[in-house]
Amino acid sequence: MVEQETDRPLREPSRKVMETGKYVYVAGAVALTEPGPASVGMAVTDAQGRLIAHRAQYLGRATRHEAVAQALLNAARYAQANAMREPVFRLDDRGVADPLVSGRPLPGRAEPLAGPLREVFALLPGHRIELVSPPANLARQVALTPLVDWLPERTRRAEALRVKPVGDDEYEVTSERYPDRVYHVRLRPTGVPGDGEPISCECADFQHRGIPCKHLLAVAREIGALERVFYSEAAAS
Repeated sequence: MVEQETDRPLREPSRKVMETGKYVYVAGAVALTEPGPASVGMAVTDAQGRLIAHRAQYLGRATRHEAVAQALLNAARYAQANAMREPVFRLDDRGVADPLVSGRPLPGRAEPLAGPLREVFALLPGHRIELVSPPANLARQVALTPLVDWLPERTRRAEALRVKPVGDDEYEVTSERYPDRVYHVRLRPTGVPGDGEPISCECADFQHRGIPCKHLLAVAREIGALERVFYSEAAAS
């Protein structure tokens, strides 16, 4: 994989991260095909859920499990370099989380990363790995940012879809292939209370691949809120 930093490189340990960092969210994103263009993201919060740091990196071609394992390795090295105390790593890929907890091999192309991961974890006493749902993973939106180059085609296809508001921050979007089918989309501003996750779509692209689907883009274009697809309020700060 070709690695390219998309933000400033880490030069020295961060006292703020060392003293208050608690949860490290990690995610990998793969666009269009698998293996395909992939990127990773990390978001560090304190015990109260306040964002402390976030990083994104483009990988090149990778599978989803491979991207998630690389994201976790980057995050573990970051935690070790910043002397984080008993960090809790949160990811939404059971295929990577369960083997690392149980000691089984990682799936497919992710397995070569198992050794480096366990070596770094040995330097992080008291660390934990927790599984969270994709919508609850704060690193998901961070990981998507390097894949913006693959969005123009999806944005063009989104222009032909019909968007119908059906409630507060809730929308129905027609299927591109089956005009009689609709997908329910939610695009709620960060911090605004409401039921369910603030960003969601019923389609497989969003549910399983973690990339901005054309239905979500259609809603974002319709209401002038494309930036919400990529950045939560916290992650943009």
